[in-house]
Amino acid sequence: YHVYEKFKFLRSKSRKAGWELLLEAISFYDTVMRRPSLKADLPAIERVSWYITKLSTSFGAFKENPTKDNFDKLRARINELKFRLGVDGTTLIQIAEKYMRSRDIAKIAKLKQGMNMAYKQLIKDLILKAVSEEASEGQAQ
Repeated sequence: YHVYEKFKFLRSKSRKAGWELLLEAISFYDTVMRRPSLKADLPAIERVSWYITKLSTSFGAFKENPTKDNFDKLRARINELKFRLGVDGTTLIQIAEKYMRSRDIAKIAKLKQGMNMAYKQLIKDLILKAVSEEASEGQAQ
């Protein structure tokens, strides 16, 4: 998808003038990127998908290159999930740390599998969190 094609599609779908769509996009960007305290006003699925993206980036970088620096970044993302969303990723942190320290090829393969499973479970927990919040918000309205 090219940016202009996406813009034309959204303009047609929303039935808004191009300038209105751009103004909304700029406003949304300002809300999300410039005013982090307003992120809580975003729908749960928007917030959780952002955290999943951040987690995926850190997890992928760590798997590709399991250095202390990449581990610290992954741990920071997981701690952020606990603090901001109440989703616990302790298991993934524990396995990732063992994976980073291991030199045994057979053990590394098993740890990698366990790490992938823990990561998948964490993603499921995040999705369930978003769905649960969306359902709660829908009932409150």
